[in-house]
Amino acid sequence: MLHSYHFFIVCIMKLHVVSFQVPFPADYGGVIDVYYKLVALRKAGYEVTLHTYAYDGREILPELEHVCDNVICYRRRTGWRAQLSRLPYIVQSRDDETLLQNLLVDDAPILFEGLHTCLLLDHPALASRVKVVRMHNIEHEYYRALSRQAGWRWKAVYYRIESMKLKAFESRLQHTSLVYAITDADKQSLQERFPEMNVKTLPCFFDATMPSMVGDTEPFVLYHGNLSVNENHRVALFIMQQVAPLCPDVRFVIAGRNPNLKKVCDNVEIVPNPTDKQLDDLLCRARIHLMLTFQPTGIKLKLLNTLTRSCGHIIANKDMLHGHQLGTFCTQAETPQQIADAIHQLMETPIDQALLNERRLAIEQLQAESQNSLQLIANL
Repeated sequence: MLHSYHFFIVCIMKLHVVSFQVPFPADYGGVIDVYYKLVALRKAGYEVTLHTYAYDGREILPELEHVCDNVICYRRRTGWRAQLSRLPYIVQSRDDETLLQNLLVDDAPILFEGLHTCLLLDHPALASRVKVVRMHNIEHEYYRALSRQAGWRWKAVYYRIESMKLKAFESRLQHTSLVYAITDADKQSLQERFPEMNVKTLPCFFDATMPSMVGDTEPFVLYHGNLSVNENHRVALFIMQQVAPLCPDVRFVIAGRNPNLKKVCDNVEIVPNPTDKQLDDLLCRARIHLMLTFQPTGIKLKLLNTLTRSCGHIIANKDMLHGHQLGTFCTQAETPQQIADAIHQLMETPIDQALLNERRLAIEQLQAESQNSLQLIANL
């Protein structure tokens, strides 16, 4: 009887979700987590009002109305003025006075997606409200990593300053009822800095719809990503210049958005701006997937997507596996020679259907854990 009553409370619960960007299409990192979390909230019976910021050509699409009861759009105030603030740019540029007015229409709990949206955490008008923050990264660590990778000096300085601003701003998290970390490592980091804060791990949400895993693949190696992002561009160059030459008899495909790459060896094919259908086709056909990164922050949803959408072998380095519970389904390699050796070995290794089924069960369990963790909001 008690369980039935609790389920009834969850089913009629209202919730405000403040997203850092329009979360559809769910086509990169953080917005994948936001969108499929909205799907999970709808499934759990929450009545959701989504507050979101539209920029970079992203606009509100009808698909969001299928997972939210109300959608309110705000504009980011980008430009140099927002950079002059003592607040982090990602926070200051989302300052909109109408957001507070819209949050005060009722007393429903508020889920802030990312530190980007947390300007109002300590606002007196919200002092009595249940406030939950979803951390997609330890942001000051992420920006410090960006400063180390920046090719231009002024960019390195900018990222370093933002890192310091973000670290100071993170103290506002103490005004929350609950913080959802995306990995156990992030949870530990937050608890060490703020021992009194209520922090739980909430695994990321993603499209767990898995194709029929029959193990039919073709003998090529795939790397994919948004190649206009500096981190992904560096990885693509690393593969082309240091890995592919060690495997002259192996075909490599590098696919992604806005590549600025020149072929350096004949066994590399570059696929610029693939459609969703083209990318899904590549994911399904590739015998081997290279999952590499030089930035061990947050969690790499690209790896989860590959584990879900493909049935090929996966080679990943330790930075890519940072925070992942599914690393047992990958072959770890670090140096160009280790990666090349793994490619040669796995290219001749049949796809294990039993292992694919085990992978499927692990992904389903991960999503079930995420769905169950959302119920903590109802108990605050």
